[in-house]
Amino acid sequence: MSAQPTLPTICKTNHLSLEEFANVISLLFEPTALLTQRIYDARPYESYDQLLDKADELIKELSPLEQLEVVNAHPRIGEKASKLSALSKMEQGKASANEDAILAKWAELNKKYEDKYGFRFVIFVNGRSKESLFPIVEERIANSTKNQELLTGLSEMVDIARDRARKLQAASLADGNAPSPKI
Repeated sequence: MSAQPTLPTICKTNHLSLEEFANVISLLFEPTALLTQRIYDARPYESYDQLLDKADELIKELSPLEQLEVVNAHPRIGEKASKLSALSKMEQGKASANEDAILAKWAELNKKYEDKYGFRFVIFVNGRSKESLFPIVEERIANSTKNQELLTGLSEMVDIARDRARKLQAASLADGNAPSPKI
């Protein structure tokens, strides 16, 4: 049995109830009913790549308030493990020797970022350590705008979802499931 969940074929996903579809989408994006409903309503999809392309398009069409709802569904970097999804825990990596200091620094940076922009900082961690991201968030706090940060955060969420889909599909293949056939 694999250590992470797997994705059903896209054909099966296209035929799931909204509740079951939401469970699949929450593997790719942190749970948000608004985004899930929009992606669900746009079915069918020929592939997860097409689903994610449509999700990216739908996110860009949301109102600014709806975009805030979507970006704020994402957990903070340095959040307590109990508040993270299983995939977010894996993405944010293992605790290091100086984890308490790192988490304290993230709490400070998250507060500065959220005080300035009004929403959560999102970045595609992509295997980087939590401390290696400090200069990136500091630069974005110092030199960006609210609109640019919102667009960047939403784009990063789609990048995260694409990476998760790739890994979950690979896990599905490793578990002996056939690749996703077309509709």
